[in-house]
Amino acid sequence: MRTKKVIISILAILLATSCETPYRMVTTLKPNGKVHREVYDFERGEGFKHKTTADQFLFHITPDWKIYQFDTVVTYNFFGEKLEYRMKISKEANSIEQFSREIQYDEEYRSFAKPEELLVKKFRWFYTYYSFKAVYKKMKYEAPVPIGNYLNEEEQKLWTQGNNSNYKVMNGFEMYNHLNEINKNFMEWVSRNYFEISFEAIKKRTTGYNLDTVKENLYENINKDGDIKPKTVCSVLDSLYKTIYFSELYKTNKEALDKEFETETAVLNLVGTTIRYELVIPDRLIKTDAPIINSDTLIWKVDGMRLLFDDYTLTAEYRTPNTWTFVISGLIVLTAIACLILRRMRKCC
Repeated sequence: MRTKKVIISILAILLATSCETPYRMVTTLKPNGKVHREVYDFERGEGFKHKTTADQFLFHITPDWKIYQFDTVVTYNFFGEKLEYRMKISKEANSIEQFSREIQYDEEYRSFAKPEELLVKKFRWFYTYYSFKAVYKKMKYEAPVPIGNYLNEEEQKLWTQGNNSNYKVMNGFEMYNHLNEINKNFMEWVSRNYFEISFEAIKKRTTGYNLDTVKENLYENINKDGDIKPKTVCSVLDSLYKTIYFSELYKTNKEALDKEFETETAVLNLVGTTIRYELVIPDRLIKTDAPIINSDTLIWKVDGMRLLFDDYTLTAEYRTPNTWTFVISGLIVLTAIACLILRRMRKCC
């Protein structure tokens, strides 16, 4: 049976844990085409134990990465939250594509550890134009009930990545009502998948009862504001059938049921993973979809919520001057002027 992994949690939990595993990644693009990258691992909260090794990063640290330990803890503003770090790793590469090719990671972290990064260069006489693109791929999971049953693609984009381009004509009241409706449908998707996973785990261990006949009635009787786990479903089944069979079934199979549920919802642990992706460009910015621009630094927030239903793409375009072309052009102009002057002088003579 194919494992169905699904991100299941109430929205409040998703928001509360959005910085559960925070990282800061600074990518500096240099004029000569080389790239320097630094990655910082944060800790938060009082009384935490500082990590002193490199095994907590999203990818494997190979010997070409340099590890730096700071003597004192550094405080940093991470999207409005004060976090602390005292360690970073860094690496120099000949191109940004080199990071994508050489990075080593565990498969569960693929969406965060291995963005598809590309920098395309186009020469124009006075300037060289650069197009940067990084694609963080959608997290891999299979929901028993697809999100498309509850939200269309436009609503999914708005809810997880903040694309509100089609909602500019709405006032606050209209936007509130629209988002409230999306939230209701999203929560229904969450609840239904929790239920489906728990129900199927119980059903295959049940004898003497045809659970399919009460499935929808069962779902309607479950408190959808809580975690619809196997124990909860068994309790409601007991109420429907006026028995203790399902409670006993849960006690007998508790370890197996809980483990199966945790396995099939394991990807939930990555929802709180958050990366502050900072791109430092060497010259004039032309355009970007970065929500934050701080001088020469473009900043995106990449997290599990944004990768829930689709890929998340970061883009930027900038240009650098070709100094030598200005010099050559200047010399050509000066030479042309000198030739014209000499020609006139000869005519005068």
